[in-house]
Amino acid sequence: MDKKYLKQVAVYFLTTVVSLGVMLYIGYHLFYGLTQKVDTEPALISTVSFRLTADAYIFRDEIPLASSGGGSLVPAVSDGERVGIGDVVSRRYDSASPDILARLEEINLQLDVIGEMQQRNLSVRDTASVDSEIYALLAEISRSGASGDADSLLARRASLTAALNRRTLLIGASGDPAAAADALRSEKKQLTAQLGACRAEITTSRSGYYYADCDGYESAFTADAALSATPEEFLRLIEAEPGKAAAGGKIAPGYTWYAACITRDSTAASFAVGKKYSVSFPYNSGTALQMTLVRLVESEDGTFLVFSCTALPGDFVFTRSQPIAVTAGEYSGIRLPLSALRAVDGVSGVYVLSGGIVRYRAVSVLAEGEDWFLADPDPEADPPAEMQWLSRNDIVITNGRGLYEGRILQ
Repeated sequence: MDKKYLKQVAVYFLTTVVSLGVMLYIGYHLFYGLTQKVDTEPALISTVSFRLTADAYIFRDEIPLASSGGGSLVPAVSDGERVGIGDVVSRRYDSASPDILARLEEINLQLDVIGEMQQRNLSVRDTASVDSEIYALLAEISRSGASGDADSLLARRASLTAALNRRTLLIGASGDPAAAADALRSEKKQLTAQLGACRAEITTSRSGYYYADCDGYESAFTADAALSATPEEFLRLIEAEPGKAAAGGKIAPGYTWYAACITRDSTAASFAVGKKYSVSFPYNSGTALQMTLVRLVESEDGTFLVFSCTALPGDFVFTRSQPIAVTAGEYSGIRLPLSALRAVDGVSGVYVLSGGIVRYRAVSVLAEGEDWFLADPDPEADPPAEMQWLSRNDIVITNGRGLYEGRILQ
């Protein structure tokens, strides 16, 4: 057979195979480019709050009030009430009756609620907010019970009782608030009489704010400790055993108190000493207070933060240990999933879909979370060379393969 002929056949065969391969390759990519589906979402403005959560400890100057003997100790003033030198803050009676003491505590809470209602002129239209508070407290109590957290249960008990009493009074089940208050005072007088003779009256040697409960940590968690303790000393302090709790309650002579915590949350790096932050307390029905950061100390155990406050809400429960949530700051920008963020030629950006054509848009990242990022909608700087900034309402491709500038998608 002619070798020249065989060589020509081989060349034709190889040319045909290569041509078919090129045609298949081009056809595949044309089909892939025209039919591939991508996930998209519009570039919309959103506001993101950065919050740090931690277990905090309350520090403040407190003077325990000694009281000895049996019987029942009945507070004569409400928790958080301002008292003067020599004022009677509690009385000790002959009989010891836990049931009567529990009812007296409920009556005091109800009287406080009625006083609050009269001051704020609340009516039935305000029950929605109270209902929300009750549901939130019930959920927290359920979680605390499931986890065996007795401290949380006790801390929420007073808040739930007050909320339930407030709702009962708001819907008018107890009639006129003034008449209800008179009835409660009468019941309180009758119950107190059942406790027998008054053995002793507990008076104050200092003016300040009275609180009935003591935990034995009054001499350790002081204002000086909050302002001077190292992170290591703080950790040893919270692990220490409490001393013997005073039976007569305690006086907080000043109105400044502190909440201290140690955290490994990276959000703490953005905090600044001297700046005010909104700090919420879940154990206190989510009460949010403006507190000033007075200390920030980095350590191997984390960031040691100390916040100070001078507000003393009437129904605030100063449980020694309680969680806090600190709002570190708020940012407004275009919020998108991290899957959309890419880098082209060293420039961070996203792909957008414009008239079926893929375009690349640069972004200036303001903040970033676990699965999202926030882009500046109005960067002050000029965009990188031959690029445009991402704009509001652009259709952003959040998921897709093989994307590039100018690619056609349908």
